[in-house]
Amino acid sequence: MLTCPQCESENPKDHKYCQSCGTSLTHKVCCECQASIPIEAKKCNFCGAVNYTILWAVISQKHSLEEHEILKADRTNHLVDDPKKLEIDNLSDFFIEDKQKITPILKIQTNSQNSSNRYSIEDSKSAFGYHSDPLKSNKSFVQGKVIDKYPLQKSHLATLQKQQMDLFAELSQDLDNSYLSVTQYWNLVGIPTHALPYLILEKYTPTIPKIYDAWQQRDQGVVLLPDRSQWQLMTELWSQRKLPLLQIIWFLDEMAKLWQPLHQISCAQSLLVNENLRIDEDEAFCFQQLYMDKIDNPPTLKDLAATWQLCFTKSNLDNLDNLNQLLDRVISGEIIEIEQLRLELHNLGLGEDEIESFDIHSNYPSVNIPQSQPNIEPDKDLRSDEQQNFFDEGEEEMMYSSEFEEQATAMIPMQLRSVVDASCTNIGSQRDHNEDFFGVRTIIEKKENNTDNNLSVDGLYIVCDGMGGHAAGEVASAMAVENLQKYFYSLLQQDFPDHKTIEKGILLANDALYQTNIENSRSGSGRMGTTLVMALLQDTQLAIAHVGDSRIYRVTRRQGLEQLTLDHEVGQREINRGVEPDIAYGRPDAYQLTQALGPRENNYVRPDIQFMEITEDCLLLLCSDGLSDNDFLEENWQECLNPLIASNSNLQEGLFNLVNFANEYNGHDNITAVLVRVKLKPDF
Repeated sequence: MLTCPQCESENPKDHKYCQSCGTSLTHKVCCECQASIPIEAKKCNFCGAVNYTILWAVISQKHSLEEHEILKADRTNHLVDDPKKLEIDNLSDFFIEDKQKITPILKIQTNSQNSSNRYSIEDSKSAFGYHSDPLKSNKSFVQGKVIDKYPLQKSHLATLQKQQMDLFAELSQDLDNSYLSVTQYWNLVGIPTHALPYLILEKYTPTIPKIYDAWQQRDQGVVLLPDRSQWQLMTELWSQRKLPLLQIIWFLDEMAKLWQPLHQISCAQSLLVNENLRIDEDEAFCFQQLYMDKIDNPPTLKDLAATWQLCFTKSNLDNLDNLNQLLDRVISGEIIEIEQLRLELHNLGLGEDEIESFDIHSNYPSVNIPQSQPNIEPDKDLRSDEQQNFFDEGEEEMMYSSEFEEQATAMIPMQLRSVVDASCTNIGSQRDHNEDFFGVRTIIEKKENNTDNNLSVDGLYIVCDGMGGHAAGEVASAMAVENLQKYFYSLLQQDFPDHKTIEKGILLANDALYQTNIENSRSGSGRMGTTLVMALLQDTQLAIAHVGDSRIYRVTRRQGLEQLTLDHEVGQREINRGVEPDIAYGRPDAYQLTQALGPRENNYVRPDIQFMEITEDCLLLLCSDGLSDNDFLEENWQECLNPLIASNSNLQEGLFNLVNFANEYNGHDNITAVLVRVKLKPDF
């Protein structure tokens, strides 16, 4: 099967175009000149730009280096009876280092009659090399760069995951069980042992690379990862700049957070290999790959402290006396728990005068969905739409929580690195006019000198979905955006507005629409109206407000997709009153709106307003229900939205692709979306 790069749907291998969205399955667009080139082309025929995905292959060996030396000695002493063992003449025969011996292993053989020449070794002088784990674990590997020649084909791992959905779901629970006890079984299923940590720790992506493909090939296991070998080493970053103590502590704490989960699955030594500690485009800590621990002698906290001190030496860092003294206490055995080490790091970074305010169970701030107030019975003219997703009644705490994150957390203040926005609207495939309207304004002030740079941002982002018949819905949505912009533009770059100020602006917009309805003698189904979602951003402060069933989502690397708003519709209102969801949404009027701007006077409009602090890189998505219908975002956010968090991704292009895909997937209504990417950095 071929997987469409646009909509992720599967197609027969002989199809030239996606049967779902029409995207070409034989050609791709050059990343530089936008020319159409064959899908398997490594370079563009027109501009010469590289157009292929490089992967990092880690291939496990049949034996360890120690076993090879034993076999070699036994053969010399004529103690080996197995003829196959006598075929090993030298290290290069024992370990598959050259291309001729690696190529057959890259041929995926799911059974004796089926193989795929999908992956090939990159054409470079040092494509592959032998690697024995630095801490002399029981595993040895060869590793290097390979190319996916057929990126549209579903990977062997993805196929296996689809076939064994229940089995892979159970894998996520292996942190609570004996990890090593299940590895033999997974080898039989076709997953190599050193692939399991990536699958178990998938929620820590992108710090831990997301596995691309994996399979067991006779005695060797192959794991393919995104290639991070060219990413900057953490010690190189430390060497190039004179980093403040607080920033060094931040890096150490980011590593310390992963000690416990890595230790549970015997991969703690991943933190102890200097060449494995990398920095991404946002100068955030990441691994190049994971390394397996030696079973009978796993790394200790002392090893971690010693590794950090070695990193200081390689980076020529000085003036770290207090930090080195802390690490000496770990090496001497005075500090034996990672939670205690993180607490000491926190205290060292923030100073003794701030220790009293530190909570050892502190966590990232949560976002609470407040309990909805009782809604007004809907007018008969308010529309009914397709099924929407919803939250249960009451407070829905949406936080990134895990066992290790409940421990000491060095909450270093964050500041803006960048803010980028993108917007798009589409009429849809079944409408003859567009009743959606959006408004975007971002004011960025940059201050920079020899030693520091700061960013200050004020933003206003609005999406409205109009209703009320031809030539009325688009009037209502446009009027609402215009009135809201006029009101809030005067407040930008002032103190962040409070709840009362935001509510006042929304009610002014509602009153303008309502008075227009009255003046034009509109009543019942003749009234025009609109939904509203709005976000106000001032540096890391965020306020969101909504009326109706348009939505605001947030995407972060820690928590994934979060729906921040609760639809104002009959079904959700009934759930708030205690009715079971199936019964609430079994009503014929379940999707009628209970709140909108325009049809009613201000006494009947109760906008939901929330305030929150942005504490990590995120995407904010404001959208009309043409995008969110039928759980489209819930089912496709990982492919369509998650990659856009990265600074090097094209936000506008990504949004166009998302809307085009949604138009093929839903298409029954207008589709409008505004994306805001907020990137942070520690405030040192």
